[in-house]
Amino acid sequence: MNKLLSCIPAPIVIFYFGFLSVFHPGTIHAISHDSLTHSQNKKGWNITPLPEIAYNSDLGFQYGIYCELYNFGNGSNYPNYTHKLCAEVAQFTKGSGVYWFFYDSPQLWKNHRLSFDIAYLPDKMCDFYGYNGLLAPYSKSQNNSFYKIDRKQIRAIFGLQGKIAGSLNWMAGISWQKMMIGPVTDKKYADAENLYNLYIDAGLIHKNEAKGGNVLQWKAGIVYDTRDREADPTRGMYGEAIVAFSPDWIDRNGYSFIRTTLCISYYQPLWREYLTLAGRIGSQFTPFGKVPFYFLSDINTYYIRQTYSEGLGGISSLRGILRNRIVGNGIGWTNIELRLRSKVIRLLKQNWYIGMNPFIDAGTVFQSYRSKLQKEGNNPIIYSGKNEKVHVSAGIGLKLVMNHNFVLSAEWGKAFNREDGSSSIDLGVNYLF
Repeated sequence: MNKLLSCIPAPIVIFYFGFLSVFHPGTIHAISHDSLTHSQNKKGWNITPLPEIAYNSDLGFQYGIYCELYNFGNGSNYPNYTHKLCAEVAQFTKGSGVYWFFYDSPQLWKNHRLSFDIAYLPDKMCDFYGYNGLLAPYSKSQNNSFYKIDRKQIRAIFGLQGKIAGSLNWMAGISWQKMMIGPVTDKKYADAENLYNLYIDAGLIHKNEAKGGNVLQWKAGIVYDTRDREADPTRGMYGEAIVAFSPDWIDRNGYSFIRTTLCISYYQPLWREYLTLAGRIGSQFTPFGKVPFYFLSDINTYYIRQTYSEGLGGISSLRGILRNRIVGNGIGWTNIELRLRSKVIRLLKQNWYIGMNPFIDAGTVFQSYRSKLQKEGNNPIIYSGKNEKVHVSAGIGLKLVMNHNFVLSAEWGKAFNREDGSSSIDLGVNYLF
């Protein structure tokens, strides 16, 4: 649900409720005096469908629907749910699309949590900016397809958690992803120069990976969780430590590797439930093996909060920075934001509140990927001659939250360095972390 231009009315709805809460507090109080922690409990099934209408000059018009379905059981554990299902079906007129289904249940199996994700994600204009952050130059003067590839992704992820003690859980999982890669197929870019082709010619993309391939991963790790609620915590901590082993059992092209991912999020209340300082710090590196180029941007996580979990750069990692601008064998990132929330209002038999979140994001590559070959190519389009630095962006977001779980998000971010892009407006669901 990452859309640069969109016609859905979500931002209008958010601004409308924001206007009422700031300038007409009496209107909100007349609806309800509930606080965030004393809103009316929800029971049974609740469904939230959201139409998607968007336009992109390269992809065409988009049309589709996004839906979240929650079951709160008898309501005794609200706002925690018993079952959650997400589905998105959306199509662009020029061939790209999103077909995604996600299921999560903390109570399907006693003392265990089960989740799985299935997706088909064709992307006719997928971003590819090269390797190692600032080592790969970026110029706005290039044609619209220069930093693009045609990528089709099939994804299936299964995860299971069980208790160790208290707030500490073990996790295990398996995932399979198939990437089908090629140059942009739009006829108007048929004769245009493309970074993907230049990387193949320079040997930075090997022949046996240029068209994509399969990645099978076995995962194990630990999860620590003391949050008061999952979708929008006001206090507590959440951490994941994951080791993923990818054996070369399918393609047999020599791309076996181990990846380790550590990510910790912290939530500190500053003013009751209405203002929270939220921070996240994460790292991922490759201690062993060779990662194929088409899997370089993937970020391991137990719980996928957006349609994609990749970067650095974009709606799922560093807002305001070009998607997948910062990739390497090892990456680190941090996000800090203030989360301001209104009082809960009761409307259409649902609990609603709005939020505002000014933020600052940062990330870098600390373990390079094929950098020696990148430098030896002596091509200013491939190697900038610069050293990698920390990439920083900042911005602000608005949220519309229903039943403390469904979060409709609009965020504007601006990169500090013009080589990371300028600014972007992203519409989606959920908080970043």
